[in-house]
Amino acid sequence: MTRAAGTARRRQLVTAAGLGTVLTVVMGAVLVMGFRLATNMRAGIGALQAASTLQTYPEEISRQLSTLRDRLEVRAYSGQALADLQGTVSRFDQKLNQLAGSHAADSPQLGRPLLLWHQYAPVLDPVVSFTGQPYVDSDTAGSSLSREGRAHYAAVKRAQLFASDSAGPLQAQLAALSATLQRSSSDAAARLRTLLLAGVLAALSLAGAAGYFQLTRSKHERAALEAQEQTRDILKTVREGLFLLDSEHHIGTVWSDALTRMFSRQDFAGLSFERLLKDLVPPATLTTATKYIKLLWGDRAHENLMKSINPLGQLEVKIDNGHGGRETRYLQFDFHRVMGQDGVKHVLCAVGDITSSVLLAHELEESQENASAQVDMMLGLLHVDPLQLVSFLDTADSSLKLVNTILKEPARTDAEFRKKLGGLFRELHGIKGEAQALNLKSIAGRVHTLEDMVSECKKKPELSGSDFLPMVLKLDELLAHLRSVREMAARLTALKDTAPGAAAMAAAAGAAAASGADAPGRSQPRVVEDLSPTLLAMAKRLAADNSKRFRLTLGGLADVPPSYAATIKDCIIQMLRNAAVHGIEPPEARRANTKQDIGLVSVHFRKNGDGYELVFEDDGAGIAAETLKAAAVRKQLISEQEAAEMDTRAAMALIFRPGFSTCEDVSMDAGRGVGMDIVARSVYALGGKIGVTTHPGRFTRFKIVLPAGRAASSAVA
Repeated sequence: MTRAAGTARRRQLVTAAGLGTVLTVVMGAVLVMGFRLATNMRAGIGALQAASTLQTYPEEISRQLSTLRDRLEVRAYSGQALADLQGTVSRFDQKLNQLAGSHAADSPQLGRPLLLWHQYAPVLDPVVSFTGQPYVDSDTAGSSLSREGRAHYAAVKRAQLFASDSAGPLQAQLAALSATLQRSSSDAAARLRTLLLAGVLAALSLAGAAGYFQLTRSKHERAALEAQEQTRDILKTVREGLFLLDSEHHIGTVWSDALTRMFSRQDFAGLSFERLLKDLVPPATLTTATKYIKLLWGDRAHENLMKSINPLGQLEVKIDNGHGGRETRYLQFDFHRVMGQDGVKHVLCAVGDITSSVLLAHELEESQENASAQVDMMLGLLHVDPLQLVSFLDTADSSLKLVNTILKEPARTDAEFRKKLGGLFRELHGIKGEAQALNLKSIAGRVHTLEDMVSECKKKPELSGSDFLPMVLKLDELLAHLRSVREMAARLTALKDTAPGAAAMAAAAGAAAASGADAPGRSQPRVVEDLSPTLLAMAKRLAADNSKRFRLTLGGLADVPPSYAATIKDCIIQMLRNAAVHGIEPPEARRANTKQDIGLVSVHFRKNGDGYELVFEDDGAGIAAETLKAAAVRKQLISEQEAAEMDTRAAMALIFRPGFSTCEDVSMDAGRGVGMDIVARSVYALGGKIGVTTHPGRFTRFKIVLPAGRAASSAVA
């Protein structure tokens, strides 16, 4: 019974489908024929209008010829009359030829007007083609017809007589043509009405068949709707974002509600997988993910192997949080191929939000890193001279207070904001240099991060106060880290009570911890530290970090006046970093230039007359003026024209310009373009001078001259 009902239902469906197909074909044929009839009818109406218009032309031509004849007889100006005739003849000929090439070309009535008009040509052509002067003037006879004028007058007279005789027959032929075209248009309209009636009947039949077909399949549609409702309930409930990708890597029309929550959007239908991730992941990750999706459509791809190389197993994305900001989420993509008869039909993508588990893992990893960093910091502090460490912490606190002051300074214009950035760069660069000299990597790394933030701000086309807020937070973190270092140094000092100088270290660290860093300008006697061990250790580290080999020799640093100690130390640290990065060549390059593998860097401080002199020299690559000018043009500090007009002395002065560096990439030791700028400012602030001497390929020598008066007054104070 059920099988018979099913068979009958299938038969009804097949019958309805066949009937619908037949009616569709009939309807299509009716529409095509109707379109052709309408097109022909439109062309016939146009030809009828043209034929009706042409009926007035023969009489008009005859009248204009009479006017031209009269003008010639009275010796009046005939140019306008001839021009009017030429225009009328041209228009009549053009429209008649167009009519011959239109729908009316098939009419037998068109041949007679064409034949009669061709008879006009021999008599009209001499008239309309006349270009000469019809009159001659004389003092005795006045105006008279010229030789050309007499011939022209004769041609006009013949044409006027011919047009008078032929105008009637030509008009009659055109009228007959119009009547024929009118009958043809009426017949076409009748056929079109009949055809449209047949089309309406076919449409009604098609509508009846469609209604019958709709009734037969309503039961199946209700079942399909119930299935769709169940599918929607499932998609609303699951926590994973589910969707299908087609062969063009576009998302289908169905997806789970979790996908909307994960990506904060609803326009997934037809969206390409690449576009879904484009604004959320880096370009490199997007390229890898796109290649992986293409591999999933390969028939030979092993599904388990593909899962093992899934590049989207843990993906960090930035999602709009709906409040004008963006939040970080971690998503896990899983792909399953849906197979069909011809191979892969779709790819089912399941997206899970694993943010909670990833953040928990990050917290655990961060705790482990912090514990490891504490151990590394303790081990590093054990190798730092106590007096040098306390001195550095005091200096760093003072400098960071100045950084904090700069950050809090009110600014309104872009120029004022950029001035603040310059001040921040100089202070931070000095702190980082001294931290690197003492091999305090945790401090140097944090200051380097602050420098990166300042550098990013400098690249922005326009600055505002909100751009400095992240720096304030990073500065607070750095100050907290310095307090931790000071407390740890005090604890380590207490444990090293048996070591030489432990009492002095404890006293210095305790005083610093109790009172904080000395305020700028505080006048207390300061012990001059021994720079030699610090500089030698720094030179060893710089050589290893930059794959260089050089020997550092020091002289006279014990004679540095206390008031110059900080400036001299900062200058030597910066120039030593420059020598390691820019000056000393790699061993293979030195051998190619017949030099020893191990380079030489010398630092000498001595009293010179009424002042002091610091000479820093390396036997490295030297400085080429053209290299400096090219780097300055590349960084847009000078124009190409300024570079071409610049002499060697002016080119060497570029070294001390803010923002100048020959390095393309920024590292811990070079690339900011503020090091030598800071050196020059420090020297000038003390009333000193700085000069540079170089020989490309041989050496570079910096000479700093400081006055004795400043040191003496500071010592007395």
